[in-house]
Amino acid sequence: MLLALGFAAGCARHEKPKGGPLAMVPADAAALTVSPRTADGGASPPREVPHWAESVRIGAWDAAARELDGLPEAEQRDPAIRYVRARVALARGAEGDAAKALGWLDDLKSALPLLADDIERRRAEAKLHVGPFRDAADYFVARGTASALLKASEAYEKAQMLVPARSVCDRVVALDKHTRAQEAEARARRIRLGMRTPSEDGADARWIVVEAPDLTWAKDAEATLAKLDPGHPLTSEELMKRARALGEASMTDEALEALKRMATAPGKAVAPIERIRARAEILLHARTRALEASKAFDECAALGGPRAADDAFHAARALSRADHDDEAIERYAAVARRWPKTSWAEKATFYGARLHLLHGRYPQAAAGFDDYATHFPRGEEKKEALRGRALAHLMAKNNKVAKKLFEELAGDESDAITQARATNLSALASLQDGDRTQAVLHWTQVAKSRPLSWPALVARARLAELKAPLPPAIDAPDPKGTWQPLTITVPPPVDLLFRVGLDTDAESALRERESIITAAATGRGVEALCETYGYLGRAKRRYQIAQQVPGALLNSAPSPASEWAWECAFPRPYDTFVRAEETAHHLPSGLLHAVMRVESAFDPDVTSPARAVGLLQLLPETARTVAKSIGQPHAESLLTSPAQNIKLGARYLKELIDKFHGQIPLALAGYNGGPEAVARWMSRLKETPLDVFVEQIPFVETRAYVVRVMGNFARYAFLQGGEAAVPTVTLTYEKD
Repeated sequence: MLLALGFAAGCARHEKPKGGPLAMVPADAAALTVSPRTADGGASPPREVPHWAESVRIGAWDAAARELDGLPEAEQRDPAIRYVRARVALARGAEGDAAKALGWLDDLKSALPLLADDIERRRAEAKLHVGPFRDAADYFVARGTASALLKASEAYEKAQMLVPARSVCDRVVALDKHTRAQEAEARARRIRLGMRTPSEDGADARWIVVEAPDLTWAKDAEATLAKLDPGHPLTSEELMKRARALGEASMTDEALEALKRMATAPGKAVAPIERIRARAEILLHARTRALEASKAFDECAALGGPRAADDAFHAARALSRADHDDEAIERYAAVARRWPKTSWAEKATFYGARLHLLHGRYPQAAAGFDDYATHFPRGEEKKEALRGRALAHLMAKNNKVAKKLFEELAGDESDAITQARATNLSALASLQDGDRTQAVLHWTQVAKSRPLSWPALVARARLAELKAPLPPAIDAPDPKGTWQPLTITVPPPVDLLFRVGLDTDAESALRERESIITAAATGRGVEALCETYGYLGRAKRRYQIAQQVPGALLNSAPSPASEWAWECAFPRPYDTFVRAEETAHHLPSGLLHAVMRVESAFDPDVTSPARAVGLLQLLPETARTVAKSIGQPHAESLLTSPAQNIKLGARYLKELIDKFHGQIPLALAGYNGGPEAVARWMSRLKETPLDVFVEQIPFVETRAYVVRVMGNFARYAFLQGGEAAVPTVTLTYEKD
């Protein structure tokens, strides 16, 4: 840490013991200076931290429990120790641990008044396991959220209070805000609790079978429905909903089976074309069955109707997904000819031209994008089409046309990094057209104006290739101005939570008390918050605060006055884990944090819509494969553990770097868009230099991902090693 931090005395003066492992601050101390950052950059050595606190900090609950059990009896009576022992016991999850936790939390609220609400919550969680169950139920009912009400229902059921247990489930179903899984759980619990009519239980079972057939409770619900209402099988419309839900969950065979059942199902018949289209969409979602999807879309198109153009377009898309690109191009052209005034003609023209571009057929791609520009000047795909048009002309050596198009793109772009990328390509067109002076001028301008960004790395690589002078990676610090270190008093209970290793809780508690920090740092509130969150070792909230950092502080190398801004914008949480994995896999310093910053914004608990989990956003199946390859015990629940997520993510990233022969931009593209896709693009674009290859990546998200992570990587590298550590871009690369 590079700041002066003061600790308050605790949640209350009497909370801080005068001896033992928590005596990091004297009881009468108003503040404590910890590793201060001074005007000359000096820093004091780190303070000793108890082993058990470090075990808590990294989520090693069994080790923490053993170490806390080994403390002297006098220390174990300390309120803070009792609190953390209870937290550790609850984290371990065993029923016996819950009973111990309840004992440790007993009569603790008066000793730790600022943690009273959390203590009450933990007591309720313990009581949910060991009783009194009625007390737990009353607590969770008062919270009123869907998740809390489900816990209340569980507690009432354990207390044999079946009527209120069912009533609470009714509330969950009636809530405006609840997830599909929460409603399914509530309905399943109502069935299990009984005491209702068969028609009521049958209705709940039917809802689960139709709306949530992919969830845990579906099989029991199917059996219940067959038993309670055998005379009323699912209708055609219900089967259609079921099929779509299964298809979205990638349960393809089950989804297709539901569609087959529609042929003999009661109720209003679903038109054959709708059944065929649903089948096509399910097959397309499965990805590995794209050819079948194309044939099904063709069937729909042949049947005509108002969606015939839509169906024909998606038949072509499915062919492309199956790697039948030449046939897909022909189909796109057919859609554009047959339905020339529709949005599908616009999309077909764009995708046909893009496929030519992806296969390196640049004259055909240029002609296709020119056609798009002529006929669809305000089309939905306009932005990407204009980029593709400029790239196609560049690679077709139509240099004057390409230069003009890239200059227009740069002039119309509001985002500075995207503008710089277009300027780089305009410079390349100038060079190919024989104007070396103009090219060098543009690349020098990009390298100076957008330091430590992906376009700056590219510009420097192009200048080096021409043996032109290289500007500094970033301007030297501004020598003007003075700066004084901040002394910050961490408010209770943040200090206590941090000292016992509960950093995430400390981060949450500090967020509720940010005004205390900013009020004490007049005119330097953002700096004070950045420094305080940095000391806590978590970066989720720090990253959010960093969005308020003035950009001017990051435009030149860090100085004593701006170092806080750099560390706030580019934090290094979980550094012990990260450094260990960087060393183990010979990863360049800063790369894992650069990926983490883009993937999760340092939130260890985040899950994406695509089911990617944790700091490095690993898909469960990817994590499972990587863990198996290294003999690492693994469960999906571990993906929110920083240690496990970083270990598996680092290994996977190393595998990708090796696969792509050390080319980090290509490995990053594979991390986001899939290594198979990147390998396929590379096989088609064999002579394309790296900077142009990145710009030709067809997935907008993946292209932007490479740009962002490489920019982060350059910043982290500079912070840790100065200009010599800044990554260099090799424009030529090895291909399999």
